[in-house]
Amino acid sequence: MAATTAYAAYVKPLGAYYAYVPTLLSPVHPSYLPIGPLDVVGLMRLSSVVNWVASDTKGKPRASALQEVFGIWVVMCGAETFLALATGVTPPWLLNPTFPIVAAVMHLVNTRTPLIKLLPEKPTLALELIAAVPDAIGRVLLCTRFTTLPILYPGSSWLNLPATPSTLLLVPFIFAVPFAAFAFTGGNLFAPEVKLTTPAELRPWGWTAVDAWIPLFITTLFLMLIGPKKGWRYGFGTYLEEDAAIVVCAIVTIVIFEARAIWNFAPRPKKSGKKSKKSKKVEKEKAKAE
Repeated sequence: MAATTAYAAYVKPLGAYYAYVPTLLSPVHPSYLPIGPLDVVGLMRLSSVVNWVASDTKGKPRASALQEVFGIWVVMCGAETFLALATGVTPPWLLNPTFPIVAAVMHLVNTRTPLIKLLPEKPTLALELIAAVPDAIGRVLLCTRFTTLPILYPGSSWLNLPATPSTLLLVPFIFAVPFAAFAFTGGNLFAPEVKLTTPAELRPWGWTAVDAWIPLFITTLFLMLIGPKKGWRYGFGTYLEEDAAIVVCAIVTIVIFEARAIWNFAPRPKKSGKKSKKSKKVEKEKAKAE
């Protein structure tokens, strides 16, 4: 108990850093770019990733611009549409389509104009290390502020669901994983030909991919830091304020995403040229036979 109290006292001041979040989400311009700086970075990142996938055509013509935009909308609006249908409400993107429209325009400008030359041709270690920070912050906000908290405090958003362990864990997961998985590898919406295949996350060991388990991990960590709460009776005993808990989750997620970037893109030592004892023995037997 003393350890958790000391930990809570140590991380509580981190909540002050949450004060930067409203600035990151405030519109860059009320008319010309009515989304926040973090959203701009996120959409640029999504457009860049889609461009990498769509460019790998294996000699076939690239998917049409409309097909790529549709795939991006599936990633962005799929979860909202699914949960809106399940709860009998109007999906937010239908009431205010600003975000998907801006995403479409940004992708078309990035990939169908000479500006495509400014996009990185492929992911690199330096690029992924830089992108890991906004990626992690955006993922944490999606799994906490925009999904978990509205369930804990009904009436604060369109997401009006009862707070239970299943809704608190599965709603962030639904927002973060299945529709992106379908767009990229399940439906191949960015490939020259759309075809249904098994999503990468459902293939052998696919669950080990960071994007597959990080929403459940973030949400559980967040709830354990602020819990117990109505609908969630567990907790570390830290009773952190939500702002501080979000900052802690962001720090942890940044470390995980940075580690993923290093694991995927850092140069690996070349394998030794030394031959195994077995191969040497085979060569000796061949020499004797000759």
